[in-house]
Amino acid sequence: MIQSSYEWQLDDKVADTNFLKAAKKEGLDVLAAQLIYERGVETIEELQAFLNPSLEDLYDPYLLHDMDKAVERIRRAIENYEQILIYGDYDADGMTSASILKEALEELGAECQVYLPNRFTDGYGPNQSVYKYFIEQQGISLIVTVDNGVAGHEAIRYAEERGVDVIVTDHHSLPEILPEAYAIIHPEHPESEYPFKHLAGCGVAFKLACALLETVQVELLDLVAIGTIADMVSMTDENRIMVKYGLNMLKHTERVGLQELMRISGIERDSLDEEVVAFQIAPRLNALGRLDDPNPAIDLLTGFDEEEAQAIALMIDEKNTDRKTVVQEIYDQAKAMIDTSKPAQVLAYEGWNSGVLGIVAGRLLEELHQSVIVLSIEDGRAKGSARSIESVNIFDALSEHPDLFIAFGGHAGAAGMTLEVEKLAQLSDALSTYILENGLDNPQKGTLLLDEELDLEELTLDTVKAFERLRPYGMDYPKPLSTSSSVSRRARPLSTWSLLVKDI
Repeated sequence: MIQSSYEWQLDDKVADTNFLKAAKKEGLDVLAAQLIYERGVETIEELQAFLNPSLEDLYDPYLLHDMDKAVERIRRAIENYEQILIYGDYDADGMTSASILKEALEELGAECQVYLPNRFTDGYGPNQSVYKYFIEQQGISLIVTVDNGVAGHEAIRYAEERGVDVIVTDHHSLPEILPEAYAIIHPEHPESEYPFKHLAGCGVAFKLACALLETVQVELLDLVAIGTIADMVSMTDENRIMVKYGLNMLKHTERVGLQELMRISGIERDSLDEEVVAFQIAPRLNALGRLDDPNPAIDLLTGFDEEEAQAIALMIDEKNTDRKTVVQEIYDQAKAMIDTSKPAQVLAYEGWNSGVLGIVAGRLLEELHQSVIVLSIEDGRAKGSARSIESVNIFDALSEHPDLFIAFGGHAGAAGMTLEVEKLAQLSDALSTYILENGLDNPQKGTLLLDEELDLEELTLDTVKAFERLRPYGMDYPKPLSTSSSVSRRARPLSTWSLLVKDI
């Protein structure tokens, strides 16, 4: 007999008659109306706003902490012909964030350069050596970070000591002590009045662009959509508004690089939705940063040269193919190293590509239902990524052992780390001990929340069309799937309107 991996829990909220009548006038059937009601759209006003999102509902960017200071400093830099550096990140969110700010600054006539750090030589976040180069060799006098910066104490301190102001725009978890930057724009800043805390890095960059240009920059929303979907932030509130508009922009994009990337990928623009971005566009952009120098992505996203755009798009597509091959090779090797007697896996091997280890760890976690750390060994050090099951907070488990690490950071479900090779056994013991001492080696079933119970004949074509109107789906607002006799809100989509639930 097949055993369920989850305890199923059915939502018992029932929409009132007036809500259902209003939903019917909007073209929704009862099942679709009940679905969004259970997910928090409970009034007729909320229903209308949900189905007809407006850019007028976006929040004032000046509610973000230090936005006024940042805008004033950037405008002063432009007036004084200062050299500005946009310092981004090597993933799709970082690429789109940097591209958004680049286009906004160039529209204002700024002298600016963009640099995306190399994962292998620069690492994540502000890098003092890179800052030093741009300050000394390129005459940079203002640095604006996008999608990074709140943990960059050393590099930011260096820049400020050299008389170079640093404006941080970021959305990652805030450390207890913030860097001494000129300005910090972050939706979760303790002094911020911003009502929505879940912007992606590109969303924060977009807010800065809107403040600088004093209007909502609709033409940048295609980039916001890509970065927001790629970074898997909450698909609610204004993220949903920006992505919905952005996806429509993508269908008609005039960016020659994106046109070429979609053509090479076989993407039909008319059918472009959040799943196409998540599974075809974003992985290709991410592949570049996982395997090589990410900076050509800026030219792809912002350039006008058709021949160059085609060459970059081809190169990115090839990198994505290479990425799949590398992941499979490492996955096969790592799988052969698994010790089933242990409650968690620490797998390390010399020469593995550190850029894809998070993907490998995630695949092994799904298969083993155990926390997994996958590390590459080079020059006596092991560097890589961890992915953890829901019951094991990997950050709490390992942050108790700072002596093990050269570098460590993360959150409950994922972490990155660097340590000396001779400490690998201690790392494995520390994680296993944490799991065993807390009784987490035989975790209880998680809960699978179900939106609705229905008979199979209720799942009609009209219902499917109604569900399509509820797009875009994403984090905190997942695509509904049906399994046996229930519609699940927590299952991961496998294909369009799949009748099979896959465990998260």
